Amino acid sequence: MQRGGFFLVGKPAGPTSNRVLQDIRRSFLNEPGFRGLKFGHAGTLDSFASGLLVVLVGRMTRLTPWFMHQAKEYEAVFRFGEETDTLDPLGKVIAAARTPTLSELENVLPEFRGSIYQIPPSYSAVHVDGRRSYKIAKSGEIPQLSPRPVSIDKLELRTFEGNEASFTIRCSSGTYVRSLARDIARACGSRAFVQALRRTRIGQFDVAAACSPLGCTVARLCEFTPDIARDIGLGTGILHKEFFIQFQHGSLLPTEAVTLRHRGTSVVALFTEGGAFIGLVEKREEEWGARMVAAEELQQ
Repeated sequence: MQRGGFFLVGKPAGPTSNRVLQDIRRSFLNEPGFRGLKFGHAGTLDSFASGLLVVLVGRMTRLTPWFMHQAKEYEAVFRFGEETDTLDPLGKVIAAARTPTLSELENVLPEFRGSIYQIPPSYSAVHVDGRRSYKIAKSGEIPQLSPRPVSIDKLELRTFEGNEASFTIRCSSGTYVRSLARDIARACGSRAFVQALRRTRIGQFDVAAACSPLGCTVARLCEFTPDIARDIGLGTGILHKEFFIQFQHGSLLPTEAVTLRHRGTSVVALFTEGGAFIGLVEKREEEWGARMVAAEELQQ
């Protein structure tokens, strides 16, 4: 039996991602087979933001790094003329400037497409000398944050009315849309913050397929399939059933124990012939080493 799966959740604006996660976890406390299982999300959304949140359940939480590193897509509204300390509508205004013209805005946008460096917001969860940046900022200090490489694959200006511009943004994991708003505004002689933000895609997952937090039921729990494994960058393979007990005990497996179906990274997601996910292995010279066992018994 596979222990866990994942939900595609439509987070509303207002609650934190952790609050949504804990509400879902509590709703399963009395569900047979779910008590004691871990729940985790693959990528935080700020409290003012809405949209797609991937919630992993049980042993699927071990796949968090692969889900988190997927490209993200957002619909964002930047409000020009003011900058807040948090770079969102919940913060305190710390600077003001004129609103740019449409041509000024369009002229600077090419600078922010492709591979760029950006400094995370002061109010972020980035670690600075062992402390969270937002905790440093809340204490009245200025966190010393270094620029980080990110990739902006799409930055499309959709509308510009009054002092608000709406964008469609597709970017790499680790990109801060709040920093993007700050930097674009400053590049055209203005200031800005993110007035509204909605995440519409994570990798191949679309918010259109998401359910509300209250709609997270056993029936909506998604299975981890070979196609999804490929989409998030893992290799895929079939574990021959005579090696299952050996794999379950964490023993090294001979090369012939696994038939590769797709070469991704050095980590391979293992499935039965019937497509049931049973765990992860990693190639170690001429053998396979278990990274994670997801199945308690063999299902074909």
